[in-house]
This record gives sequence, structure tokens and C-alpha cells, in this order.
Amino acid sequence: MSGVVEMIEAINTFLQQVKVREHIVPLIQQADLRVSLHCHAAPVQLVIKNGEILMLHDSEQQIKPNNVIWGSAHAFELLLEGKTRLRELERNGDLKIEASLRMILLLESIFYLTKARQDFAKII
Repeated sequence: MSGVVEMIEAINTFLQQVKVREHIVPLIQQADLRVSLHCHAAPVQLVIKNGEILMLHDSEQQIKPNNVIWGSAHAFELLLEGKTRLRELERNGDLKIEASLRMILLLESIFYLTKARQDFAKII
């Protein structure tokens, strides 16, 4: 169960980073999709709609997602922190993805561009 807690914490950190990364908004402004992240037996859905990303983890509120990603808490942590790209995690066997290539590329861009870049903070 601790893996699920770690994943939810990583998602919350990711959601906070999305809010401060204004360059992400054009990617998600017209998006309308759901992504189900399955870590152990507890799925969490990310809803990306109208320039916002929301997390749903109450199973009663969940609607069938159009994109699904399965993996370990560690793999999701690497993905949500932008340390490793989505397709690289899939290629390594750390994640399994059920989505179109277009959605995979969009999700990869969102996750990767949201990562905290401390080196940029020093420049600014």
C-alpha cells in the first residue's frame, strides 16, 4: 500500500509543478482526455481538460479512461518527476501503456516538460 501513497504524493507534486509551468498550458489547452495510472491494485485517474489537470482517486467518480498506464510506484515516480521519458520506461519494460501513439507523445511531453529544473532557476 505504501507504493500507492508514494504515487499519490508524486502525482500531487506533479500537479503543483503543472500550475507553475506556464509553457505546459498550450499543450493541454484543447486536450480532453483521461489517463488511468495503475500502481498495484489502486488506479488513479488524471483528467486533462480545458488547460487543467485534475486527479481522481475515488473509484466512485471514475469514468472509463481512454488511456491506461500500468507500472510500479518507482516507475511512476521517475515519470512524474520528469527523470525518465514515458516511451523509455515502456521500452525498458517498467511501464505498460494502452494509448495511441499521438496520446503517448502528448503525455510524454507533459510529464517531461513539467519536471523541476533547478539549473534553470539559477539562470533566472
